[in-house]
Amino acid sequence: MKPKALIATLAAIAMVSLVACNSDEPSQESQGTQVATTLHDYRIETSVESVPAGKVTFAIENTGATEHEMVVIQTDVEIADMAVEGHETNEEAPGMNPIGEVEDVQPGESTELVLTLEPGRYVLLCNLPKHFERGMATEFQVT
Repeated sequence: MKPKALIATLAAIAMVSLVACNSDEPSQESQGTQVATTLHDYRIETSVESVPAGKVTFAIENTGATEHEMVVIQTDVEIADMAVEGHETNEEAPGMNPIGEVEDVQPGESTELVLTLEPGRYVLLCNLPKHFERGMATEFQVT
């Protein structure tokens, strides 16, 4: 092979390698952890009970017949001991650290909530009037 042809071939191989290494596809690490989350009438179900700390994407689907929301609270307060005022959980009560939420999830609707979570105990709940009282809360661990 002539030197110019060899150089052109090597340059083409190098460019293909660079393109492959710099793909627009995000790495698994940058995507974080996916958690399928189902809002039922009246409970919350997650695909896993624990995830590693970092970016967490809750893929939320409302399979119920009524509107719901999902609030993520970091807390050591037991669900049974959470303060309820006017048929809603007091998200600002001592020991409660609201991290994020998705509101107005209509029946049949799907949405996402992306959060960066630190290690700890969390509660996922629906805080529409009387929904929490009917059992719409679940514990969730971040390690």
